[in-house]
Amino acid sequence: MIREYQTKDLDSVMSLWLSGNQQAHHFIDPQFYQNNYEFVKMLMPASTIFVQDIDGVRGFIGLMDNYISGLFVDEHYRHQNIGKALIAKAKQLHNKLTVIVYKQNSSAIAFFQSQGFEVIGESINEETLEPEVTMSCVVNHTVKIGKCAL
Repeated sequence: MIREYQTKDLDSVMSLWLSGNQQAHHFIDPQFYQNNYEFVKMLMPASTIFVQDIDGVRGFIGLMDNYISGLFVDEHYRHQNIGKALIAKAKQLHNKLTVIVYKQNSSAIAFFQSQGFEVIGESINEETLEPEVTMSCVVNHTVKIGKCAL
């Protein structure tokens, strides 16, 4: 079940954030994420967060307006459409979404492309000096009215 973040979720969300970053970004010193852990933890409440709760938090998406500030899924629950469901939730709320992904994280780029995102720019991350891509998706909200609608 996808639900809104609750304060009690913070430790689970942060655990997913740390392990997910260290797993996906093997090209960055793992200490970088450890060093930024407390700062990110402090910033979490500034985002709109939705979690996938399957007997505990198994994934989450963080949004700052139409920017996806994070999308993480527990490694034991990947490839079970959790990320797709979290993106669908974000699409319900926004007409356009953007995300920045490290260029070396080809699986994340492929995932976002499968969800309708396109690469719209490239840059260098100022903290890690790693190349990254900006991806965007325009969401077409269509309303279908059935026979019985008034």
